[in-house]
Amino acid sequence: MASAVPPLSVQLIRHAQTTANAGQVTDNHADIRLTELGEHQARKVATSIPNAPDLIVVSPYRRTLDTALPLIEAYPGTVVETWPIQEFSYLAPARANRTSFAERKPMIAEYWQRADPGHVDGEGAESFAQFVARLRAFHERLWQQSGRVVTFGHGQFLRAFTLGLRDGFSGSREAMLKFRQAEVSKPVRNGEIITVTLPPPGEVIGGR
Repeated sequence: MASAVPPLSVQLIRHAQTTANAGQVTDNHADIRLTELGEHQARKVATSIPNAPDLIVVSPYRRTLDTALPLIEAYPGTVVETWPIQEFSYLAPARANRTSFAERKPMIAEYWQRADPGHVDGEGAESFAQFVARLRAFHERLWQQSGRVVTFGHGQFLRAFTLGLRDGFSGSREAMLKFRQAEVSKPVRNGEIITVTLPPPGEVIGGR
């Protein structure tokens, strides 16, 4: 008799503190480094996962791999894959690079006041509708896995994903504003671990 496929278990982890999170000026959004506190948080995450995952997923951005490294080193036999689950980059890099969070605040406020799901800020940015398409694709790809999956991602991406699991993945203006309110009022903390129940694609936990 063939052995049963292990049930799917999914843990979502936001990357540890970075220099950008600490308020410093950053250049390449994809190559932001961890702070000393962030490195400590990454080690703490690894000790919080006592059993080897079957799959470790990271985004293409350096800070997720750096956060995952202590766990990867603890379980060297675990498969590690890079998926397109990078952060929601709604500001064009030409405007956002080489700035601090304080300097980006007026641009951020302008974007969310516009609240246009189809708006693209410029080259290298994505619209909210495109972001939601990536969330759906992540859900579908996760659903195809089995065993214990540990994903290292980003604050806005993970907040939007958990919200989408509950309410459905929508690229509407209403969904965009609802996401923004949730992300501001209850952001995912650096190093936070979220265990999720994954409904089949097309279904939501709340049944709506």
